Amino acid sequence: MKSSIAIVGLLLLLNATASLAQSLGQLAQDEAARRRALASPARVLTNDDLTSEQGLSSFGTSTPSTAASVDDGDLAARRVAVTPATFQGGALPRIPVEAVSGGEVVLELIVDNGGRVADIITLRDTPPFTREMIATVRGWQFKPAEDADAVPPGQPIDRMTQRAVESGVLVVGLFRPPALFPITLGEMPKDVGSPSQGVPGPAVPLMMPLYPPQSLFDGVVLTELRVGTTGTIVDAQVVRSSPGLDGPSLDAVRRLAFRPARVHGDPTPVLVYVVTAFRQPVIK
Repeated sequence: MKSSIAIVGLLLLLNATASLAQSLGQLAQDEAARRRALASPARVLTNDDLTSEQGLSSFGTSTPSTAASVDDGDLAARRVAVTPATFQGGALPRIPVEAVSGGEVVLELIVDNGGRVADIITLRDTPPFTREMIATVRGWQFKPAEDADAVPPGQPIDRMTQRAVESGVLVVGLFRPPALFPITLGEMPKDVGSPSQGVPGPAVPLMMPLYPPQSLFDGVVLTELRVGTTGTIVDAQVVRSSPGLDGPSLDAVRRLAFRPARVHGDPTPVLVYVVTAFRQPVIK
């Protein structure tokens, strides 16, 4: 009797196991069919995917991504300065004969992509010299600045991407008083504005040129300074000459230093123009 019961139990267990196996097999077939029916199966994300995506660390904090910094798409979206705006022509300011003192004027010119002066911002003011400087430089003409698409380090600029752009130009006016030694008559220079990042702001006090004792006349000199990426003067040359006064002008402007200009976020070499005006000393 007991043997019969054991045999019946064993048969029931075998039937249940077979049914379970058949059910699991059917489920596997159904899952395989469902996956084949999907047009684009979703990619399974792993921890490696999460740590590399968008430069995120495994701790969920943002970290710089080396790959993103050199991505071709980001590089193509950037622009870099190629050449600064360069003076092409225009009158020089006259020396106000009514002034009994000297003066310092600092202007930021906004030069459009056609090389014309579109706006003038006064940074340092000394009446009546500022008015004369503004009236004159408004008619100056420049070869406009140019930029181009950024390229990987060591690669040449693609000239096909080069274009004329609006830019800022710093212009400084140094007007000597009609005396061999500095005098304090008249209004003192006053800072009334701050330069933009695109122009190199003066980093040291402006220096008046010395009047050469052997000179007998008034004169105005225009010098062009090439300011490097550190703000130091790389080169200085006379653009408009006045006999006997070029040397003192260069001596004065070479002592200047600047905060470097930044164009498209990068330190960039630019040109600065300095007007030095000399009046023959009045000897009493």
